[in-house]
Amino acid sequence: MHIIWKRPDGFQNAHPEDFRRVPLSNGAQLWLHRHELDWYPFQVSGDWAGQEQTVRLNRLVNLVDATDAAWRNFLEHYNDDELAPENVTPAAACDALSRWLEELKEVVKGNTWEAEIMCCALGDVQTRLARMKAIASH
Repeated sequence: MHIIWKRPDGFQNAHPEDFRRVPLSNGAQLWLHRHELDWYPFQVSGDWAGQEQTVRLNRLVNLVDATDAAWRNFLEHYNDDELAPENVTPAAACDALSRWLEELKEVVKGNTWEAEIMCCALGDVQTRLARMKAIASH
């Protein structure tokens, strides 16, 4: 299994106005498609569950700059995810997703700056998950 980044140039004949730029903690900016939240910006490949994992990963990455309310909504519907264990609390979902993202950091593929941006994006999502876990635990 590996993770690749679908760069914005040439993505489904997209134009620059089809994207929004999100600042990452390392100073880079990640371009996120305004409407294609399931299949952009990353792709998980290598096994039968790649499509479901791609959708889950991209939904998380597209939340990186979202409000706490949007995160809560995602976590409340986490049990609907085909790859999620049943009846998971929001705090447990945060832990499980954070561990999964940590595993994904080990399999990013791309040149040096692409890998750095992908790992930073995953780390920024983990930071948001930690925040949401703290909120859910109170």
